[in-house]
Amino acid sequence: MRDFAIVTGIEGQRIEVVSLVSDACVVCNSIDCARQGKSFHVLNKKNLPLHENNIIRIGFPRILNGILGLVSLLFPIASSVAGFFLVPYFSRRFQFAFTPSSQACVVGIFFVFSSLLVFVISRTNIHLTHPEVIQVL
Repeated sequence: MRDFAIVTGIEGQRIEVVSLVSDACVVCNSIDCARQGKSFHVLNKKNLPLHENNIIRIGFPRILNGILGLVSLLFPIASSVAGFFLVPYFSRRFQFAFTPSSQACVVGIFFVFSSLLVFVISRTNIHLTHPEVIQVL
C-alpha cells in the first residue's frame, strides 16, 4: 500500500495528491488504516477519470525503473574498468609502483566510490519525472 494516494486537486494533467502512509502499509492491502502524508503532484498520462477524494495507485513508468536499475548496476562496473585503465596514469602522477596489487586497489577504490555515489543519489528525492497515476481504486 506504499504507492497509494488520495486526490486533493485536479489541474488538467497535473493532479495534486496526498500520500497514504502507515508503518504497516508494507504488508497491508487495506486502504482504511493509513494516515495522510505530504502533498505532491503526479501526472495523469493515461487520462483516467479522476475526481477529488479518489484513492489512486501511483508509480513511475516501468521502462524508467528498468533504465535506472540498469544504470545503477552498470555505472560501478564501468567505473571499475576505467580505474583499471587509469592505473598507469595515477602511478606516474602520484609516483607509486605499478603493480597488480596497486591496480586492484585502484579498481576497488573506483568501485566503492561509484557504488556510494549511486547509493546517495538513490536516497535523495531527485527524480527525472513526476510519478504517474497507474490505477483508480
